[in-house]
Amino acid sequence: MVLLFQHVNDSTSPQSASDQQPRNDNEKCLFLLQEYFPVSDARPNMFPSSNPTVRFLNWKEHESHCGGQHQSPINIESDQAIIANYPEFIFHNYDLFRLLRDENGNELIENVRTTQLLHDRAVTYRPYSIPSSSLVSPGGSFQDILKSSSAILFPFLVMGDFSKFKPVCVELLKTPSVERLVKLKSLVTQSEEESIQQLQEYILFPLFIIASNEELRNEKLLCAVGECLQEVCGKSTVKVYKIFSDFMLQFLLTVHNVNPTEKRTTQSEEVKLVIVESLLALLKSASNEVISELLSEASKPLLGHLVFTLLKVAANEEMKELRISALNNLMELSNNPSSELGSSLSGFFPGICTNMLKIINGTIKQSHVLTKKAVEVFSKWIRIILNNTRFENVGEPENEWLKETRKNLHLVFEKMMKNPEMHWKVKLEMICLVASVVEDCSVTLEPSLPLLIKKLVQFTADECAEVEEAAKQRITTLSYSQSNFDSAIRQNLYDIVTCLPRIVTQGITRDQLVVLQELQGHLTLLGPRLEQSLIFSGLRQRLFKGLLISASLEPTKVSERDDPFSLQYLREDKVVSQFAACCSTIGRHGNLSDTSDYLLDVVRQKDSFDKESVYVMKFVLKGATVDLPVLTTIIREYSTHLTHLTNESKNDIILGQLMLLVIGEAAIQMGSDFSSMLLTVLKPVLEKAGNPEFCEAGALSLQCMTDALRLSSVSKLLEENADYYAPQLTFQLRNIIRYPRAIDLLRALLMLSDIRMEHWLERMVEHALKGLDKSHSLRALPYVQVLELYSKAAHNTRPAGPACAKPLSKGETLQNEELAQRIADYKENIKMSETYLETNEAEEIADSNVEEPEPIDDHEVEEDNKVIPPPPPQVTLVADILDRCTKILPQTTEEKLYVGLMQTICLSVEVLSSHEDIFLPRVHTLWEPLKNQLLGTTHLKQRQAFEIFISLVHRCPDFIRHRAVKEVVPKLVAFLQSQANASRGRSSRAHIASQSYKLQKSVLGALAILVEFLDPPVLDVCKIVQVVSLYLSNQQIPELQVSLVSIAKYHSGSVWLTLFSMVTRRTLTRPGFRPIMVGTTNEESEFTVNAEELVKQLFPLLCSEHH
Repeated sequence: MVLLFQHVNDSTSPQSASDQQPRNDNEKCLFLLQEYFPVSDARPNMFPSSNPTVRFLNWKEHESHCGGQHQSPINIESDQAIIANYPEFIFHNYDLFRLLRDENGNELIENVRTTQLLHDRAVTYRPYSIPSSSLVSPGGSFQDILKSSSAILFPFLVMGDFSKFKPVCVELLKTPSVERLVKLKSLVTQSEEESIQQLQEYILFPLFIIASNEELRNEKLLCAVGECLQEVCGKSTVKVYKIFSDFMLQFLLTVHNVNPTEKRTTQSEEVKLVIVESLLALLKSASNEVISELLSEASKPLLGHLVFTLLKVAANEEMKELRISALNNLMELSNNPSSELGSSLSGFFPGICTNMLKIINGTIKQSHVLTKKAVEVFSKWIRIILNNTRFENVGEPENEWLKETRKNLHLVFEKMMKNPEMHWKVKLEMICLVASVVEDCSVTLEPSLPLLIKKLVQFTADECAEVEEAAKQRITTLSYSQSNFDSAIRQNLYDIVTCLPRIVTQGITRDQLVVLQELQGHLTLLGPRLEQSLIFSGLRQRLFKGLLISASLEPTKVSERDDPFSLQYLREDKVVSQFAACCSTIGRHGNLSDTSDYLLDVVRQKDSFDKESVYVMKFVLKGATVDLPVLTTIIREYSTHLTHLTNESKNDIILGQLMLLVIGEAAIQMGSDFSSMLLTVLKPVLEKAGNPEFCEAGALSLQCMTDALRLSSVSKLLEENADYYAPQLTFQLRNIIRYPRAIDLLRALLMLSDIRMEHWLERMVEHALKGLDKSHSLRALPYVQVLELYSKAAHNTRPAGPACAKPLSKGETLQNEELAQRIADYKENIKMSETYLETNEAEEIADSNVEEPEPIDDHEVEEDNKVIPPPPPQVTLVADILDRCTKILPQTTEEKLYVGLMQTICLSVEVLSSHEDIFLPRVHTLWEPLKNQLLGTTHLKQRQAFEIFISLVHRCPDFIRHRAVKEVVPKLVAFLQSQANASRGRSSRAHIASQSYKLQKSVLGALAILVEFLDPPVLDVCKIVQVVSLYLSNQQIPELQVSLVSIAKYHSGSVWLTLFSMVTRRTLTRPGFRPIMVGTTNEESEFTVNAEELVKQLFPLLCSEHH
């Protein structure tokens, strides 16, 4: 076994800890080796001498002591080498021994080579060998060594690794070359980390000699040195500061010359990249002690040189990889866990700020990877230097420095945050910077917190989904942070709610969305502390005032039943959703009691924003946790207000609908606890559910109550609580004029429950009919509503009976019995129609031209002799209602009364259509007033009359065919023709909401029904198709362009002719026929595109043949 031993002074030798003493010198040696210096724990200079016998010179002095020549500590050519001029870490005084055994098994030690200390300035390296034959006894030989050197022996390392590296290092110092450096790097790669650590100083010496000698090195050699150094640092730890500092200084001078008067060779970017990466390897491999010494006051010049050089490279070089590597060095430098790191780096902070701002706000061509890394480094340095904990107990100088730094850094933040060209990955890193600085530097950077928080919140409105999500997550995390930045948030929040009304009322969607997202972000940041922040009355007043103005509801939208809650300023759905999220956040984090009190006060005072306060309350409750006392108060307040609301005011209608929705939302939150409030709220909600203006909101509220109480349906809810409202309803129905809302309650029961109400209604119908005889004014409206309810109840329970004859639709087939019955009904209807149409003059003509009657077959005789059963009482009553409504219809001028009459007539027609003996005479009576309304000038009345007309077309087409085709259809065609010009190019919301457009759309949609059931003459159909073709213009509203498709099912020929007159010019050919030219020569016609599409859709085969 070959071992390498080191001499150590007696003064540093450890004492034995064992009580057992060795019996001889040989055992003493082995005992010491095994007990104190096991091979696994061996390290160079493990016990350095406190009084070294040799003084080594500095690296700067090596040329003066070597005649200007670099010399190696390794014996190359001569027996003696002067090595005092080389640094301490290169040299150890090694003795080489060989442990052998003689023939008898005795252990022997051969001293192969030894090094002696000559004097305090130089070491003579004298190799010599003891002949292998002259073996001495172990005791004597070892004892001589102990006496001569005053040292102990311990194992250092296996000599094999050293023997591999020695020739390469010798050759490298003799003749530096890239090939030898590559070979050395390969040896380092193949060796174990422990071996490299033990031989680190030996390997690094030739690398430093080459790197520091400008005459020897070139770019390739310098790159090879850097790569080899990186490999060594990757496999070992630099524990000697002298090695670290000298390599670093040499590399920094290579990258950037700090002395402009000294001429140095400018290196290429590739060489600089290798050198900067080598610096990074040095920083990563340096021990904590080395880094701590670098950060010490004595090493400030070197540290400054390092930071200055890296900043210059990162800010000014062109090569992306080089700049990123420089930033990686700065990041690695800041990763040291030393508590003095912030103090050491604070002196370089101005330079860091300036250069980081230059990189972050670089040109648009700059790589986003570089910008992202710069933001990351800047964030780390800010948090290290300006951390709150560093300035807890500082003196006046530090406070002055902090004050000045705050001001300058705030300007840097302002410029950095205004960069409009940020890549989305840079934005993600910027989010981390802002969140980290806000959390760690909330005290030291307090003046900049409003700016940083505002930027963080603005990222929640970013177009990139990843950025938006990251910002929201950071905000949520910060809301539960212990850092105190509420003052900055309140400052921002005050500014936001101040400008909120102005931005919202301007109507710019993007600005509205941004300001609402900023508002929600700040509310979320406050989190549980929002309640405390809203204690400030000024902030609370401005916040809710801004929300109420933003929630302004548009009164004109009340007439549109499908969109009753349209906001006046917030038009887009995403903006409305963001507004709702803001309100929910207030409910989630704020004090629900204080919030509800404020909003209820607005309603109590009948403020102009009363409906808006209820709208805001709806979203606040969705975000709030359950608070039974508050919810109970809200339900009671709103239930009381419901009883005082009427449908006369548009504001009351919106207010009532919103209150109903809020009551439903509160019921869901209360759950089973809502049962105690049910009787308080049921009757007011039922009354509103029966009012046409509130019915949808009322039905939703009742459904919410049902869900809260876990009942199967609304009908079940009403049946179980009938004892509560039934007696009162009965009393009120006896005096309907005094209690008009009883009608609404009755209507709600009829629509939402399965309760039979004929016993309530039948007793009232006769009273209502008499009341109509006395008054045709608006005072008679309750009577009409009673008649309407009875007609609706009768319609829901009408028995099945024979229907009026109906013509077959195209493609419809019947069995023989059904066909015979249809023919008989058809003849009967024709006969009855002629009876009612003939006048006295027609009777005289008919008498003078008496024709022989057609023979009647047995089947018709049987039909005549059939006994018709009397109609049910409710049918008779409905017939009386229809007669009375028909009588007063021409005299009605009030719009509400007219609407009630028309709805009653429509329901009565549907009920009586199953009893044609009663139905057809009343249709004859109804026709004249209905025709007058249909051909009038009021579009609302025309539209309601048209609905009844279409109902008659469905139920008795044969009976009204002649009159409809002659008197009504031409008027409808003329109306559509005039309206075609009125709707051309008009698609505004105001036009679509107008009564004329609604009538126009209804008539166009019903033309196919008229063509199908009335079966008008071909010429009339052609006129209908011609007027419908006007709506094929691409300037018409899209909903009006599709009517021709349904007509094509019944009169494809007329549709075909019309369409082919609008398409582009083409020739149609058929075998055996002459070719014909069709189409228009105007290829830019506004009808051509739609006509071509319809031809392809309706006549695909014909289109494919002639294209």
